[in-house]
Amino acid sequence: MNKILICICTFNRNKSLIECLNSIKKLKDINLFDIKILIVDNTFSNNSYNIIKKYKAKNKLKILQENEKKRGVVNARNKCLKISKIIKPQYIAFIDDDCKVNKNWLKNIFKLINKVKADIVTGPQKYERKNKKVPYNYSSLFEKNYNKKITRVMWAASNNVFFKYDILKKNKGINFDKNLNKFGIGEDQLFFSIMNKIGYKIYWSKNVFVTEKIHPHRINVIWVKERSKRLGILGHYLDIKIHGKIIGYIVNYLKSFYLFFLSLCNYLNFFNPNRILNFINNFYRFYGKIIGPFTMKKIKFLKNCR
Repeated sequence: MNKILICICTFNRNKSLIECLNSIKKLKDINLFDIKILIVDNTFSNNSYNIIKKYKAKNKLKILQENEKKRGVVNARNKCLKISKIIKPQYIAFIDDDCKVNKNWLKNIFKLINKVKADIVTGPQKYERKNKKVPYNYSSLFEKNYNKKITRVMWAASNNVFFKYDILKKNKGINFDKNLNKFGIGEDQLFFSIMNKIGYKIYWSKNVFVTEKIHPHRINVIWVKERSKRLGILGHYLDIKIHGKIIGYIVNYLKSFYLFFLSLCNYLNFFNPNRILNFINNFYRFYGKIIGPFTMKKIKFLKNCR
């Protein structure tokens, strides 16, 4: 029986956290696995503790609760890695506290692992669109989608990822980068990019998906501009970390020129109803990459940039 540790880092999202747990409870073939769920609350007051304690009393899920008072998603994720080294499961998963796993999530993960011998499995995050009055979902601008059902990729996002514990066992020093705490994004891209560089195989499957509600604070152009700029600045940092300083700078500016060209193409594509949003996304990423080397240390912590 495969031992699996599902890690969920949470911060003031108790309602969606319960919905997330309920989706795990409904997984098909769940009884064929030894599953533990690790919840790391990143609030100073550990405000999910009593709610989850009551939930545990009414449900059969094996839930471990921890509190990481030091604010920042990187601190919470690293605590998950630290605890996993004590539990020593065969597999570790990360999902977000505002996500719900598809009922076939686990079944499709192992189907993929057996088919392609993947070390790391990831997939899309789909958005629930129950309210027709909600305008275009701006978050979809930042989601990776591929034409193939299964494809090998260079990194994975921690909102939906599943990987072998042996990777941590053999690479004891690997952690999420604390310098990315203030971004609130990107720590997962760097973490799994390094794994890819080492030689571990990462596969994306359209059948391994989670769903998420559309967050109101993300339904505006200002959020798109801010997130795109931060992704550009972040991209500069990632390129240097992955490729080294000299090659990293070259890669960063080559990408910035490409993004500038792409933004012009977006702006001139009058047949695309979302051309302005695509233009804003790529132009502000370009801008972020240009200013990245000069502003990385000055950027302030933003809790709502996700």
